This record gives sequence, structure tokens and C-alpha cells, in this order.
Amino acid sequence: MAFGRRAKEDQEPDTMLGLESRTGAGDTSSETFLGAGSVLSGELRFAGSVRLEGSVEGQVWAGQTVIVGEGAQVDATIEAETLEVYGTVVGDIRVTRQTVLHKTAHVEGEIQTAGIVVEEGARFKGCIVIGPERADAVPKVASSDVPPLAAVRPDPMNPTTPE
Repeated sequence: MAFGRRAKEDQEPDTMLGLESRTGAGDTSSETFLGAGSVLSGELRFAGSVRLEGSVEGQVWAGQTVIVGEGAQVDATIEAETLEVYGTVVGDIRVTRQTVLHKTAHVEGEIQTAGIVVEEGARFKGCIVIGPERADAVPKVASSDVPPLAAVRPDPMNPTTPE
């Protein structure tokens, strides 16, 4: 089975995997589509953009944009230039430009991104690091390293006066 780019006039989906690849005339980028009902596991690499509507487990790397469709279930690490999430992602995310969590998104994991937009209604559980730093430069913080709230803020019902 081969994967490749197809000209716009020759767009036929790969029916075994639900994959469709598109390019425009003179366009060096490509867009790949993983259809609903498709299930892929492993390391997926795309030179251009990819739209995921099915189920993916493992790692996803795209040279441009990853779009996670509303019905998609992605249990993977995602690395891309930009990311738009409408569906579910469980895993760490590394994005060099912008991450958008739409109102139907459900994301669990760590997000490292240069910029983020979170629409009202989107659900997120995890950690977000915003900025151009590299992901391996971000120190990991264990919950045991964080002091309890009572240690950093006095009880509002029992104020103490400074001595």
C-alpha cells in the first residue's frame, strides 16, 4: 500500500484506511484526511496538513496543521506548526505557532505552544506553557513541590495581624 499526493482532479480516497491526500497545482504542501471510522495506531508523519476524523493512537507529527475533527478520538502526542481541536485529544501537544481549542474540544495533557485560543465551552485538563521556549527546557513540577494553600495564604475567617 502506498501513500502519496494526488492532484485535485484525481482525488480518490484510500478506502482501506479512509485516507485522502490533496494538493493544488504548483502547491508544495499537502492535506491528508483520515476519515471517521478509521483506526490508526503508531507513528504518523505528514509533510503538510492533516485532518483527523477517526481514531488515532501513538504519535502524530505534521509539518503544517493538524485538525482534530469533532468526532475524532486522538490518544497521542501531537507535534505541528498549528493545531485546531474540535474533538478529543489525550496526550502531550507541542505547537510552534497557534493552538485553538474550539467549543466542542476536550483535551487532557500538557500543551506547549507559542499562542493559544480557547473558546467558551472547550474542556481542558492539564498544563499549558505559552511561549517560544523548547519543550525540554520547561521544568517538570510535581504536585508534592507545590505548597498547600494554607501555607501561602492565611485563613480569611481568622485574620492574623503582622508582628
